[in-house]
Amino acid sequence: MYVYAREGSMTDGSAPPTDFSLTDEWEDVEANRTVRERVYEVATTLTEPTAVGDVAERADCGKEGARTHLEWLVDLGVLEKVADNPALFTRHEPYFEFRRVTELARDAGSADALDERLDAYRERADSLSEHFDAATPDAVVLDDVPDAEFEDAADKLGEWRTVERRLREVRLAKLRFEGGRGASSSVGP
Repeated sequence: MYVYAREGSMTDGSAPPTDFSLTDEWEDVEANRTVRERVYEVATTLTEPTAVGDVAERADCGKEGARTHLEWLVDLGVLEKVADNPALFTRHEPYFEFRRVTELARDAGSADALDERLDAYRERADSLSEHFDAATPDAVVLDDVPDAEFEDAADKLGEWRTVERRLREVRLAKLRFEGGRGASSSVGP
């Protein structure tokens, strides 16, 4: 490890490396990704049914290469095949929720830390419930909101849905944490 004595010089007398470029390093990583890695990256974004050709285009590969890896991701539970002709794929949300919950349980450190998160999310959910004068986000009707306030109301409604999802995930993480299973659980979605 080098320690800079003053700007532009190092304590061992050598000059700092001049050819170091994060951009070049990133471009090398991007250029050397496998088809499987590129298809997986695209697959994680498929919130709407998407055709093999669209995935292939976004992953910069051929249709057959994309199809092979998409089918493999279906077998793993990462994706759902929602149609056969044409083949359409979408994210399998329970898989991604399982990963989020597992990560929350692993990173929590303690049940108290999860309780603090639960309290913060509950407080925000209660505040949003009060704002909309509704028990759940599904009970909110945005048709009644004046045009000038619509964008803000839609943003808050989206936030409330996110807060409710996070509440559910933190509750599940707490159950997993307290069950002593932590992130090493082999139980999937």
